[in-house]
Amino acid sequence: FINRVSSDFHLLSPLKTLFCSLVRPILEYGSVLWDLSTASARSMIKRVQRKFLRQAAYKLKIVCPPHDYTPIQRLYSLESLTDRRHSANLTFLFNLLSSKIDSPELLSRVSFNVPSRLTRSSVPFHIPFSSSNYFLNSPIIRLMRIANTDPSFSF
Repeated sequence: FINRVSSDFHLLSPLKTLFCSLVRPILEYGSVLWDLSTASARSMIKRVQRKFLRQAAYKLKIVCPPHDYTPIQRLYSLESLTDRRHSANLTFLFNLLSSKIDSPELLSRVSFNVPSRLTRSSVPFHIPFSSSNYFLNSPIIRLMRIANTDPSFSF
């Protein structure tokens, strides 16, 4: 649709506006719940953004190496979809912990790490042992795991 509508566009901002308002919200809708756990699913989502960047580079006559769309991504100031999902996950968890999201049921599923003695481990959340990926990739467990691995997260 964007390609058909924007055939006469030769500026950067209208193309970016169309992508950010029509395509990206669909790709990111509910990403806190369904965040991709398999590489094939992640590549399918990334493919949409790469296709847009490839076509935008062709329309605007931007020369870039084949299969490397990072220069165009930087030119458009577009954050990768993976980074956006990561920040959306952390934002959701922060809002849940700071009571900006009122959900006692979700909050009760968050397991804080309270060590019995002083240790060097500084992870804020306890991740229970799981023998299946299904449990390990469930939304709350995944959010806690992401927060444990991200040094910038604090609540």
